[in-house]
Amino acid sequence: MNKKIKSAVISIAVIAVLLLAILIGVKNGTLDKLTKEMPTLATSQTETEKSAENESEKNESSSNSARVRNSRKRDIVNIGQEFELIDWDIRYGYDENNRDTYNVFNVTVKSVDISRECDFDIKRIDYGLTNKKDSMDDNNNFISDYYYVTVKLNVNKDINDHDVPPDGEISMFQTMWYIGKIDSNGTLQRISNSGAVGSDVPDKHGNVYFEKGETKAITLYFLITDEEFENETLAIDFHIYGSPDKGTLAIVHEPETN
Repeated sequence: MNKKIKSAVISIAVIAVLLLAILIGVKNGTLDKLTKEMPTLATSQTETEKSAENESEKNESSSNSARVRNSRKRDIVNIGQEFELIDWDIRYGYDENNRDTYNVFNVTVKSVDISRECDFDIKRIDYGLTNKKDSMDDNNNFISDYYYVTVKLNVNKDINDHDVPPDGEISMFQTMWYIGKIDSNGTLQRISNSGAVGSDVPDKHGNVYFEKGETKAITLYFLITDEEFENETLAIDFHIYGSPDKGTLAIVHEPETN
């Protein structure tokens, strides 16, 4: 009995001490301060979690941007290498898994000649010489400042293309391609005289029409400056406007290394 009474007394004493501590805490404001800080600690944890989530999203976004940049890299070929030029059929919409929605030209840059000498019919040059007369002699050879670039192509319309009228747009190969300087990352920048200035194609618009499976030789002419010849890697941008295919950069000149 005495043990039970003693235990009860101890329990009452402990409760009394706890109540006294609470009263002192309320009086001093310590308990109120602790109560106010508890949500702050929870908020701080939430903010930390949000920060980590935002950082994760930022890293993922950065990774996605990198993938976008990488997806924009262009295929690059050298002289003599064949590549595909995809021309999509607007009537059906482009679907890379459906061969009936696009046609293919197989293109090869067979040769490139860069010279100041005009060893071709000057009438093939449609424009670009008017403001360069001071750099030319009476035979249309450049004395300084510029070079003629003669590019010979071998073009084949793929035998697996679907049937279209031979004079239709989808069977047409254009000759108005652009040339530019290419950096180490494979990025092309247009140069001052970027467009082809002529060709050996008789069509007044410079277009060549193909039957399915037909192969033709086409010559293009460009103009470049001395600086571009001496310092830049130059490529033709084979990309059909509006096509979802990124196209191919065909290198036609690389400067000599000392």
